[in-house]
Order: sequence, then C-alpha cells, then structure tokens
Amino acid sequence: MGNQVQAVRAPATRSDSWYGIRRSVSRVALYALLGGWAAMTAYPFLWLVLNSLKHTWEVFQNPFSLPKEWVFRNYADAWRLARVGTMSQRSLYVSVVSTVLAIALASTTSFVLSRFSFRGKKLLSGYLMLGFMVPATIRLLPLALFSRKLGVYDNLFGVALIYAAGRLPFNSFLLTAFMETIPHELEEAAVMDGAGMWRVFWNVLFPLSQPALVTLATFQALYSWSEFILAFILIESLSKRTLAVGIVSLMGEFFTNYVVLFAASVLAIIPAIIFFLLLQKYVVKGMSAGALKGA
Repeated sequence: MGNQVQAVRAPATRSDSWYGIRRSVSRVALYALLGGWAAMTAYPFLWLVLNSLKHTWEVFQNPFSLPKEWVFRNYADAWRLARVGTMSQRSLYVSVVSTVLAIALASTTSFVLSRFSFRGKKLLSGYLMLGFMVPATIRLLPLALFSRKLGVYDNLFGVALIYAAGRLPFNSFLLTAFMETIPHELEEAAVMDGAGMWRVFWNVLFPLSQPALVTLATFQALYSWSEFILAFILIESLSKRTLAVGIVSLMGEFFTNYVVLFAASVLAIIPAIIFFLLLQKYVVKGMSAGALKGA
C-alpha cells in the first residue's frame, strides 16, 4: 500500500472558540428580538379577535382576558347590521380597478425610464420622486377640488384612479429598478427579429418583470383595501362608502356597539392577511431583485 497522508486538523484556538460563542449569542439575541417584535405585532390583532367574541359589558370589565362566553353571533351581526358584505364588494372593486390601473401606469412609465435616453429624463425622474416628499395630508384639498372638476368626485372609479396615480412614484421606482436588471440583449434580439417597441415591452419586459409586478399588485391592493382618509374625503354618498370608511362610521356620538365594531374590523383584516400570505414569497423576490443589480 502506498503512503497515506492524513490531514491533521489544527486544534481550535481560544479566539476561534470565543468567535463561536459570540456568533451563537448574536444569533440567539437576533431570534429573541425578532420573536419579540412578532409578538408585539400580533398581539393587537389577537386582542381584537378575543374582544370581538365577548359581550359588550365584558369588553369593559375584562378587556385583556379570554371570553367567559364565546359570542360568535357578533360576526353575524357585523355582516348584517354593519353591511360588511356590501361594503367589502365596493372595496374589492376599488382594489381591483386601482391595481390594474397602477400596473398599467407604472409598467409603461418604468419601461420608458429604464430603456430610453431622452432630454428631460432626469427631470421627469426627479418630478416623480417628489411624490415621496409631499405629505398625503397636503394633497387632500387639491385632490378633492380636482376630482370635482374631472367629474369623478363621489365615484368609486374616481377613488381607484386617484389611488393608482397617487402610488405612481413608489410603483415606478420599484419597477424601474427591476427592469434595469433585465439584460438589454434580450430586447436587442427581439428588435433584430422585427419587433417594435410595443412588442418588446409586451412580449419581453412585461413577462420578465412578473416578480416586481406581483409585488406592486400586492402593495397596491392592500393599500386600496385599507385606505381611509382619501375614501372618506372623496366619497360623500352613504351608499358608496368603502369598508374602511363604513367601519369607522359604526362609532356613534352617543353609542357605539364595540363588539360589532371589533368583529367588522376582524372581517376587514382577514382577507388582507390571507392575500399577503399567499403572495409573500413573490413580494420578497420582487423587492430583493432590484438590489441584486450589479452583483
């Protein structure tokens, strides 16, 4: 048999042991911090669910305890008396329409900003970025007056349109960063095959931007579903109120049925949670893809 060379493993030094201990302690501390943050985030929702299953008197006497009697009829009352079902349909309509409009506006804007060079491009990009700096409260009165001039005041489609336009700075920023990571060779090959710019956008850039588009759609839908201030300002008719506005209207000046209010709030939150959980892996992929540019 030939000579066998055995690799001798170097004994662990004191510095290596200390590094391993520090790494373990840091990991435990990180997990503890994340666990505590998760508990703090989940506790308000758990409190809301528990109090939605109590009698009204028990909410005031024992707001932080488990229900002595589980009152599930509060949800039936919220669905019937608070008209959660009807208002949910309006919120769903606004969410779907605003998401479709947001994808259309942001994708075409991002295609131009990421693929074309023209005079005034930096000025246009800077103008869009101003949307991040203008507080939402400052825009309320101008939007209300402008929507009246456009004829979309007190109109669900008008609210959806304003939602899509108002989120354009964030949506275009997200989508432009993603489209810039797509190799230019793909569109050059499409152009050599005779494709025009519209076909390059629709058949090349748009399908390849699916992760970012799903992320955009998720944020836009969740925002449109839960937004309150603009819907409250721009919708005047009681018959057109969205779910967020309708729930707040359950709080009366002299009397408020808190258990029904809590139950209606839970019914409004659950669809948003389910929607986000179903699409969270696409959201993470879309948010991280732009950061990988140049890696």
